[in-house]
Amino acid sequence: MSKTSFLNIFFRGLTLLSKFLFIVFIGKYSVDEVNLGIFGIISTTLVLLIYLIGFDFYVFNAREIIGSKEHYINKVRDQLLFHLAGYVLIVPLSLFIVVQMGFIPMEYMWVFMLLLISEHLGQEFYRLFTTLESSVKANIMLFIRSGLWIWIVFVDFFVFQNKIDLMKYITYWTFFSWLSVFIFGALLSKKVGIVKDEFRPPNFKWIMNGIRVAGVFFLSSLSFQVIQLSDRFLIDFFYGKKLVGVYTAYSQFTNAIEVFTFSAITMVIYPKMIKFSGEFEKYNTLKKVFLKQLLVTSLFFIVIFLVFGPIILKVFDKRDIVEHIYVFYILLGGVFFLIISNVFHYDLYIKNRDKEILWISLAGMFLNVVLNFLLIPKYDIFGAALATLSSFLLIFIFKLLRSRNEIKMK
Repeated sequence: MSKTSFLNIFFRGLTLLSKFLFIVFIGKYSVDEVNLGIFGIISTTLVLLIYLIGFDFYVFNAREIIGSKEHYINKVRDQLLFHLAGYVLIVPLSLFIVVQMGFIPMEYMWVFMLLLISEHLGQEFYRLFTTLESSVKANIMLFIRSGLWIWIVFVDFFVFQNKIDLMKYITYWTFFSWLSVFIFGALLSKKVGIVKDEFRPPNFKWIMNGIRVAGVFFLSSLSFQVIQLSDRFLIDFFYGKKLVGVYTAYSQFTNAIEVFTFSAITMVIYPKMIKFSGEFEKYNTLKKVFLKQLLVTSLFFIVIFLVFGPIILKVFDKRDIVEHIYVFYILLGGVFFLIISNVFHYDLYIKNRDKEILWISLAGMFLNVVLNFLLIPKYDIFGAALATLSSFLLIFIFKLLRSRNEIKMK
């Protein structure tokens, strides 16, 4: 294992551990699963809105930065201008909808708005540093943004013995999220070495081209997010936030495997695959290494979670979490197919077969939405897990088949 992979695993693992401990903390020490459900809905809504604002523009810009000999500062600046329009046009309308529909309590609206902007900026900076092969710095910033605040919560509760207060905890999160944005900005300024002569007027033609290209990836990514997150809203609608809390607890475990493999393997290998896309032998060697590492790592963690997951879940000391343990096993199967499909996803992406990625993702989303509406009202979170597993299995099969249907790379 390289030093970069080890450090990525360490800081991403520390972030995941912090999130996991927070979920256990909220689940165990709250009166019931409602706080866990509210936190799950807030987290889910954040992810969906971040994708909506981001529009997957970074996918277009990543290829532009890696493939261009020009300085990238203007491309970064123009991308941020595009996102500024998203803040003005999308954020107010989105907040109005989610609050009016009752998914997020009104008292969380202002802190949620601040958190949404900082989390989006943090995500874009994280992706930029990954593209520039500074993944270790990206993961350190991720820990500051998503993990450090949780340890402040523990001090607040266990040392100062204050009562559970979810609003206070979300405020801590918001503060550290903005802190990471400012640190990211300072690091970027230092890394770029900004020189006045390098700046050019905003290239609106380039931005519009980016919107056109990124639109395909946006619809694809949004389809994935619908598969992973929309079930929580339906569970909330039909059964309330207690079962959302149970489902959130299981999802935190299974998502941890996907996040870990991405940090340790995917974010290290796929920039190299892009770089060697014109060299057939090197590219295919990297692709085989990619698949092997994902298979071994994901199966290892799934076995670990199968053995120790039920034991850890009992720590929550909540009857519903223990009784629905079979849902956890189904979600583990779904995340396995999601992780392995990434090899074929990036293969199609690097070969510019963007429309194929889109149609496969839309097919998976369509199946997921149909199954969610059919299964959740009758089978609650068991139906949601079955819908997720079926969708990721379909996507895995389609991407595998299309990736093997070789088209000569440009």
